Amino acid sequence: MVATSIKMSTIARRKTSGYIITTTTSPTIRLFGSKRGIPGNPPGTVAIYNDQKSLTEIDENAIRNTIKRILKLLLYDTYDITLLLVDDEEMRETNFESRGVNSPTDILSFPFHFPTEKSGLLEEPEFDIPDYYTLGDMVVCVPYVIRRCQEDLQLLHDDVEDDDDDDSDIGIDNDRGVSGAMADVNDPEKRIRMLLVHGILHLVGYDHIDDADYKEMVEREEEILNQLGDI
Repeated sequence: MVATSIKMSTIARRKTSGYIITTTTSPTIRLFGSKRGIPGNPPGTVAIYNDQKSLTEIDENAIRNTIKRILKLLLYDTYDITLLLVDDEEMRETNFESRGVNSPTDILSFPFHFPTEKSGLLEEPEFDIPDYYTLGDMVVCVPYVIRRCQEDLQLLHDDVEDDDDDDSDIGIDNDRGVSGAMADVNDPEKRIRMLLVHGILHLVGYDHIDDADYKEMVEREEEILNQLGDI
């Protein structure tokens, strides 16, 4: 889901003592030459903040590599991106503050750039300054993803017991607009990596507000998942 933009790729994380602000900026060596599609331009940075306790040995390298592959497919591999992995309470607070929804969700995206009329194409910054070459932030609620995996597995099990051949709706949440391919994935870490496709598509201007946008986004999501293969 796309949420209100956070200026300059800043994530506000609420703690018992107040807010902790995590700001990501590009290295000074990227002062120039960050524009997309130009051979030789340096790759962007992928910042991951692991602030969850549900998966204590989560493979951050696999997540980072997946993000880099997605960005390369979308031709935005020279842009920076930030991912925050959180538990339920932090996601609930973030979802409420950004969207007015007082419950956790699987993934939220906070784009840095305004989308153009063409999904997947952002306006290039007027000035070649590192902070402008930031796609934005994503927040993933790890325990929420774990529960979804368990629920989908139970739905599949119940469907087999009922001998029902029509399982096309298993695990698909139309409000999220995510590919139904995730319904067959019960490994939380793999599902998180699949969710990143959805989150990054939001950062580059895709959305699922109306039926046409929904169809376009899901088709692009499934195309990228097929290109990624077994992630």
